[in-house]
Amino acid sequence: MFDRLKRAVQSCPATERTARLLFDRRFQMARRNLRGIGIEIGALDRPLFLPWGTRAFYLDRLHPNELRRHYPELNHRSLYVSLIADGETMDCIRDNALNFIIANHVIEHCEDPIATLTMFTRKLLSGGRIFLAVPDKRRTFDRSRTETTWEHLVEDHIQGPAVSRLQHYREWAESVENLQGNAAQQRARELTAMDYSIHFHCWSESSFLDFLNRVRAFAPFALLDSCSWRDENIYVLECTNGPTPGRTS
Repeated sequence: MFDRLKRAVQSCPATERTARLLFDRRFQMARRNLRGIGIEIGALDRPLFLPWGTRAFYLDRLHPNELRRHYPELNHRSLYVSLIADGETMDCIRDNALNFIIANHVIEHCEDPIATLTMFTRKLLSGGRIFLAVPDKRRTFDRSRTETTWEHLVEDHIQGPAVSRLQHYREWAESVENLQGNAAQQRARELTAMDYSIHFHCWSESSFLDFLNRVRAFAPFALLDSCSWRDENIYVLECTNGPTPGRTS
């Protein structure tokens, strides 16, 4: 009986997509928490499926053709890019303009996560939402890396990420690409020259929650919703300052 039902669902792409969404934790979280108009950063070929009436524009740091050159695995895939800008600054978006920001598998690519989350809260209206899916290092290729400490993040924030950039690339070459010695150092220099977007930082569920608790000293938000799913942890943050939608100061 179950096999016949499964084959029937798979025979109709629209029905199969609907069935998959019923079990998709990202969509369930989005349906509960996202409304209005917002931005999704770095959606590439997998934008978040949004609830009815909710609209997103797609921001990435590179043009789709450049993304495909940078990441050959994206060749022949449709990429979602409507705005080209740095996702860590979003200079093309005015402050207090958005109902939500989606950044799935983005924060680990940010060289200064403290500044990035602080900037997100500036771009949102009061009550606006930040939707983050963050890979859990224990269940990804980051598993052999040391979790990023709060002290390291503060140092990057105060001194600027350029101070530790080469160190991050070296760690990536050694822990993820399994290179050692001169080979790791050479690879780190290559990645730096390419401005390649690695996981500059990595967290488990508990260490990322600690980061959120501490970064609230810099950025006004509250943790509204969270869950763990597959290889990631999903968080919805609510902005607690800025103008209220529909009102002017």
